[in-house]
Amino acid sequence: MSEIDTSTRRRWWTYKRTWFVGLPLVLILALAGLVVWGELQPRPPGFAPTDPEAGAIITDQWAQFTVDVDTGDDYALFDLNEGRLVAGDFTTPAWDLAFRKTTILTNSGTTNPTGPGGAIDLGEVALIDAVVPDSVAFAVDALGGDDDDKPENPALSGWYGYDFLRHIVNTRDNTFLVRTDGDRDALVHFDSYYCEDESTRCLTLRYRLVAKPGD
Repeated sequence: MSEIDTSTRRRWWTYKRTWFVGLPLVLILALAGLVVWGELQPRPPGFAPTDPEAGAIITDQWAQFTVDVDTGDDYALFDLNEGRLVAGDFTTPAWDLAFRKTTILTNSGTTNPTGPGGAIDLGEVALIDAVVPDSVAFAVDALGGDDDDKPENPALSGWYGYDFLRHIVNTRDNTFLVRTDGDRDALVHFDSYYCEDESTRCLTLRYRLVAKPGD
């Protein structure tokens, strides 16, 4: 083999080795940079969990409550009419919404076949401007998820979106009508999934109690 051929092969191998080693390294560094950049992005405003003994914060426009949804395998049950958490399981009376991490259920369907609840997604409308539609067909809980083995409410499953680049859970601007176990239904808006220290799993909701359709 000539000296020229040997030099050419050496350059070719050096070029190939640079691409095979360098390109994955560049991609790994870029991915790590995106992760670090995402972690450094500011989180949405956070709230401390509401004192269960105090109940919801009431204003002249709405009630506000922050639920600690880091509940393990259990759910935090909430009574919208009373503005309080409810102790018990899904068969316990007088609860309307159940929270666990990003899952929100109603007192209906698969979750509780004898429950009177359900929900409607009213779309992107501010809580203060939302109104009860003339025609109401509440969605009840059903099995869903990747394996169709987890309870979910189809109207509430889109209450948030996940920003993969910034690693942020963003609440959507939608308002939901929730059928309750009490005298009034509730227009509900989810404000934040963040705690005061920028950690997750503090779900803040604002809501207005309204007359049930037909009343």
